[in-house]
Amino acid sequence: MAEVVVDYGGKEILRVPLKGASVTIGRDPQCDLHLDNRALSRRHALIEKRGAAIWVKDLKSQNGTFVNGERVTDAGQALNGGDTIEVGRYQVRIEGVEAARTDTPVLTLTGPEGRHRFAMVGDEIILGRAPSCDIAIGHKSISRRHLRVAMESGQFIAEDLGSQNGTRINNRRINGPTPFKIGDKVQMSEFTIEVGFLEAPSTAVGPQKSGKTMMIDRSELANAAYVEGDLQKGQNLGNISLGQHGGHNEFDDHQESLADATKGIPASSADDYVAPMPPRPAPPTPVLPQPPAQQAQPRPKKPPTPQAPVVVISHPDYAERTLVLTGDVTLVGEDGSDGDGTENRSFANHGYVVFARTLRGVVACVAGDRRLLTVNGQNQLFAQLQEGDAVELGLLTIVFHETD
Repeated sequence: MAEVVVDYGGKEILRVPLKGASVTIGRDPQCDLHLDNRALSRRHALIEKRGAAIWVKDLKSQNGTFVNGERVTDAGQALNGGDTIEVGRYQVRIEGVEAARTDTPVLTLTGPEGRHRFAMVGDEIILGRAPSCDIAIGHKSISRRHLRVAMESGQFIAEDLGSQNGTRINNRRINGPTPFKIGDKVQMSEFTIEVGFLEAPSTAVGPQKSGKTMMIDRSELANAAYVEGDLQKGQNLGNISLGQHGGHNEFDDHQESLADATKGIPASSADDYVAPMPPRPAPPTPVLPQPPAQQAQPRPKKPPTPQAPVVVISHPDYAERTLVLTGDVTLVGEDGSDGDGTENRSFANHGYVVFARTLRGVVACVAGDRRLLTVNGQNQLFAQLQEGDAVELGLLTIVFHETD
């Protein structure tokens, strides 16, 4: 397992496992790596996993974060084998990882979200809109499981996974596994994929030392590692994220079972098809008052209650489960427990994700903790949730679905 090791004055003083998606470093006791030194800001730096890659970024600290003596921006940079992070007078290094081979296949994805490079550290990479894909693309033109890219017998293979809008190589639609080569363009709607191999990366502050390539942590069994790209505001991957919500859930199975029902629906919306709601009943016909001698008229029936939204809760310590948001407010603890808060007592050791049902939909935020909510890879104070949004707090991952 990957570990974060802290040295001070040439001596090891702290060692913690790199669990979950990130580790915060700072003077605040709430940080994962609490270093009580005035040279550090309260929240100084962040070490985070982007798939199998390990990145570091500065959290707008006063004195800065450095890698091998070069200052890191808040957009962050991928760590290479043997890199040393410097915060104040502390040296931080990552152990239990390996350096990626320079001949590791790399996918360059270009589209409305900019240009991004992903190293293929597994046997294949699955691209699609579902959060469980190795590369999740949050666009309706992309099917939930759209494309498989693999390296087989030294050759690149592209295979369309039955997507609604199809896959093309150099503008020719493919059927079944299809070989392609460096220089070819694999096209999915507005997105284009080109392949190559990992080279010693460079940063904005100068070239890396020769022979060093990015760190790879295989303990999470991720098939993709984020190499570089156009980050939005230095905070996230926009509508593109790495599949860290793995797993199979009943909602996905339900969506796939509706494939036949989407025939004849325009391509832009067929992949989002859900079972139609029953027609809303017409308002009851007003009943005029009757003379007392006549029999009383039956009361009009109450219209059916709309279906409640659901969330799929994932936590490494528990099996994945589905929770229906039937109440006005639902709390899910960082440890995976849930309740409605009516007993006015704590039921989780750390923070809570709060789901509040409003007239406009479901709003999520964090309670009992200073951290922000992470929604589709972006830190937010609160979020108006939409279908398929992935919410994270610590090791907890919650995927929102509009109805059960």
